[in-house]
Amino acid sequence: MSETERTRPSSPPQPSGATAPGGRPGPDHIRRAETRFGFLLALARGAVAWETIWPALWPLFAVLGLFLAVALSGLLPALSGWLHSLALAAFAVALLAALVHAARRISLPDELAGKRRLERDSGLDHRPLTALDDRMATGTGDAQARALWRAHQRRVIARLKGLRVGLPRPGMAAFDPWALRGLVVLLVLVGFAASDGNVGGRLAAAVAPSFNRIPQLPPSLDAWINPPAYTGMAPVYLEAVAPGPNGGNAGGELPSSETAAPAAAERLRVPAGSVLLAQVQGGDGEPSLQVGSANLPFENFAHEAYRLEHSLTEGDSLAIVQNGETLAAWPLELVPDNPPEIVFQEAPARTERSALRLTYAAKDDYGLAEVKAVVRRLDQPEAEPLELDLVLPGATPETSEATSYHDLTPHPWAGLAVEIQLVAKDQPGQEGRSEALRTVIPERIFNHPVARALVELRKQLTLNPDRRLPVVQTLSAIYEHPEHFYHDIVVALTIRSAERRLIHDSSDEAIGQVQELLWDAALRIEEGELAVAERELREAQEALMEALARDAPDEEIERLIEELQQAMNEFLDQMIEQMREQMAQESMPMENQELPPNSQMLNRQDLMEMLEKARELAKAGAKDAARELLSQLREMLENLKANPYAQQMNQDMQNASRMMREMEDMMREQQELLDRSFERSQQQGQQGEGQQQQQGDNQGDAQRQEQLRRQLGELMRQLGDALGEIPRPLGRAEREMRDARDALGNEQPGQAVPSQTRSLDQLQQGMQSAMEQFMEMFGPGEGEGGEVGSRGRDNQRDPLGRESQEGPNGQMSDNTDGVQIPDQMELRRTREIVDELRRRRGERERPPLELDYLDRLLDQF
Repeated sequence: MSETERTRPSSPPQPSGATAPGGRPGPDHIRRAETRFGFLLALARGAVAWETIWPALWPLFAVLGLFLAVALSGLLPALSGWLHSLALAAFAVALLAALVHAARRISLPDELAGKRRLERDSGLDHRPLTALDDRMATGTGDAQARALWRAHQRRVIARLKGLRVGLPRPGMAAFDPWALRGLVVLLVLVGFAASDGNVGGRLAAAVAPSFNRIPQLPPSLDAWINPPAYTGMAPVYLEAVAPGPNGGNAGGELPSSETAAPAAAERLRVPAGSVLLAQVQGGDGEPSLQVGSANLPFENFAHEAYRLEHSLTEGDSLAIVQNGETLAAWPLELVPDNPPEIVFQEAPARTERSALRLTYAAKDDYGLAEVKAVVRRLDQPEAEPLELDLVLPGATPETSEATSYHDLTPHPWAGLAVEIQLVAKDQPGQEGRSEALRTVIPERIFNHPVARALVELRKQLTLNPDRRLPVVQTLSAIYEHPEHFYHDIVVALTIRSAERRLIHDSSDEAIGQVQELLWDAALRIEEGELAVAERELREAQEALMEALARDAPDEEIERLIEELQQAMNEFLDQMIEQMREQMAQESMPMENQELPPNSQMLNRQDLMEMLEKARELAKAGAKDAARELLSQLREMLENLKANPYAQQMNQDMQNASRMMREMEDMMREQQELLDRSFERSQQQGQQGEGQQQQQGDNQGDAQRQEQLRRQLGELMRQLGDALGEIPRPLGRAEREMRDARDALGNEQPGQAVPSQTRSLDQLQQGMQSAMEQFMEMFGPGEGEGGEVGSRGRDNQRDPLGRESQEGPNGQMSDNTDGVQIPDQMELRRTREIVDELRRRRGERERPPLELDYLDRLLDQF
């Protein structure tokens, strides 16, 4: 091999034959190879440069990052002027030292360093890129030497096809083993977050130390307290009161020495758990809140602006302090939220329909959320208790006195001794409990022997669920004698199903299912359809009361009232049918039947009128009054007993009621005659055909007036027979009707108007007098009806059995307790107001402010 010499590289590597004689360029692929090699060489030199520059510059970037983080955090402006300047000087010295360090360490790589990086990243040994720069020094005229040289170059170039450049590896782990560069980046991000968008202002304040410590703005304080939402209390705005030499100072700014100090702040009384919100603008330094012995710093959210939110759970004073000076201070009294209280007003009792009546009184500081009764068996105190939800008037009343009815006769515990404790809860979840009273859960009394036996078997399964065999044997014996339960196929199948379930199903769930079957069979044997009607009635009552309690829409309440009305009718029908069947089987003469003492006579119409009034109350928005009226209705139904002798015993009262209705019809017809006479008297000036028509109308009204007078005469005769005397106003009404008849017959409707007006007034007075005489004759405690509710009460009650709320003159008394039920006039007026509000709300052209006001008014209805 000929000798070679190294010369300065003048071009990228080329294969043999790549250069034409005379130095002319070769083929295109040679130029592409040259371009690629140049690009890779530049990348390699850049990687070497980055590995040199970055370790040298990172101290400089670290100093800049630390300064940026401190500046954005707002720490430098908080320092005094001299400390601020000293901190800036320290950052400047550190920055200069980092620059000098970088200048000494930075050096740019040459072409030879780039080739070495290429060779190292490509995994080439023996420095082939350097061999490409070699040239033949001797033997250029020898053909064999040249051929050997070209073979050498082809072999070297073949090794260079996989040239690549790896990523830079500055080796920062050796220079920064603790990864402090990551901490700097994190501090910068925290500084940007703390700046709240005020980056420029904070940077400007950081590089400009201030030697004047007087703040740009005097401190101003806004503070208020939000009580817990369940209290229903409005937020309390706090007047900024700072203590002065004589006790205190009021105002929104820090008081000066020239301001006279008023009296000290009054004690704040707020519920425990209230939230204090405070905001300070201006002033010198970060303010803090002192609550008792605790010191809570404010949060800086803008330049010289601070805020705080704190829940008040302890402490007897509040003070907001800034730079050692008290901006405001208040004596504090946290009112604790006491747990609710609940007591029995009466011992648990049984109603006429075998329901459990619970009467309670409960109260709480800010409103009751839930009231329930917890029932535990005395023989098994460890058993899961039974919880009964009690009725609450309104959403969250502060006080409640109510009576709740619960039909527990189908429950397996019916007839067992239990302990009942009332539990009341408020919105935060605190509980109040009453004393525990012992009672026996009411159970239905069955007269039919088979029904009584089935209920007794049901109770045995409750007391001894493991002893199934005696129950199975008794059920089998009952099934063998279908004549004892009227050959009712439904009852027979129910008994057989219960028997087989006890034999083949050993699970605990089977006991409850069998008890339910036995209960349904006993009810069918004992009362037939009456028991079903009674259950549906109670379910309808519960659904309506629950809907009124949660302020359901009017459409839903209307639907539930209709369902209750149907259930009530069905229940009354079945009760009457059952009583008729009992009467057919009894031989006791009617004369021996006596009513219970102090009983109230009611008929179906009384109950329906009561339900209709509840409907009107609900439509008018008086939901609490409707619930109160429905509670009274429910109490009457619970104490209701069928009275088959009401028709004969109350014939006189029915006649009195009929006469009162006839008198009302007379008054209505007399009013119509008066209106028509007045209208014709206004048109008497007209002539012609219209006048002839008026004459015909006058004659027709004269005849009708005479008929009405004769009806009144017959009614006066009947009243005389019933009362012994005729109310005098009715006689005067009869004479006025005669005068009106004569005036109409003489074609003088104008003269008939005064007589008809006086007759209408006398009819009203006569009706009032007759009603008072009837009430004196029948005495208190009687009324129309076909049913009797037996209750030992006083006689101050209206015909519906409610405590009378009328005074001596028929006016509503003011000393009623509980929810006052509006009279008919109040209901009508309320309905008119609601209709007018809805009409105005439908006029979309009204201003939005007025429409919003109308919406808020209608929300109350």
